[in-house]
Amino acid sequence: MTGTEHRIRALLVAAVILAQPATGEESEPAVYERALAEWRAKRVGDLKGPDGWLNLAGLYWLKEGANGFGAAAGNDLVAPEGSAPPKLGDFVVENGTVNFRAAVGAEVFHGETPVTEILLVDDREKEATLLTSGSLAWSVIRRMDRLGVRLRDYDHPAVTAFAGIDSYTADPSWRLEARFQPYPEPRTIRVPTVVEGLGWEPTVPGTLEFEVQGQSLSLEAYRSDDEFMIVFADDTTGDTTYPAGRYLAAALPGPDGNTTLDFNKAYNPPCVFTEFATCPLATPRNRLPVAIEAGEKFTPKP
Repeated sequence: MTGTEHRIRALLVAAVILAQPATGEESEPAVYERALAEWRAKRVGDLKGPDGWLNLAGLYWLKEGANGFGAAAGNDLVAPEGSAPPKLGDFVVENGTVNFRAAVGAEVFHGETPVTEILLVDDREKEATLLTSGSLAWSVIRRMDRLGVRLRDYDHPAVTAFAGIDSYTADPSWRLEARFQPYPEPRTIRVPTVVEGLGWEPTVPGTLEFEVQGQSLSLEAYRSDDEFMIVFADDTTGDTTYPAGRYLAAALPGPDGNTTLDFNKAYNPPCVFTEFATCPLATPRNRLPVAIEAGEKFTPKP
């Protein structure tokens, strides 16, 4: 073998070595699968956590004036049996505000401070006022022109009984590049929810354009704080995935106008886990004519 041939062979061997992952380093697919597994574990942890959906014990819509709250049947808002005293207090609605007045002898707290009366900040603000009594906690939600009380029970049996979420096998090919196409002006649309007669009105700055199986597709993206929220349906909807659709978060586009849609992180709406949610539903505009066999699945309860 000539000197030139020796050098060429050495260069080829070096190229092969450099192309292989270093000892102890994970391949790119392995890194992705591990990160997705961590995301899924956090998702379950969040559902089971104090601010998760599994501990919800009630959702009550308020009327103008006083709304009695407690375990006694005569209250306007009847707490689950055995979870509260006969009367905890009253939610008093007046001109779009809600005050809570604790009943005499009721042990109600805001943090560690006992409450006799307090103005409740609803969830349109950064942090809604949270009151507690025993294992119960509650706050006020505002949905369009309706005010409601969301009740939690930190000892809810659904938390310990939760068996996890069935999902499609991780597939990096469902991590798709999408191009943001802004509307000339952001739009406000009305999206139906699981609560009859109650809509949701998100801001829609534009669409996300992408390709699946050779088809050019698009989804309207809703602005949610510092990211996009997408509510979509596809050809798995009502079969292996939830009949009302699934949700997906995406980062805002970079300077090149692109972002990533990782359908492996498509997740079930809260109404899969509780009847006390106000989930937006997928609009006909956001129904994809393909099967997105990625993300969380849904199996109806027997």
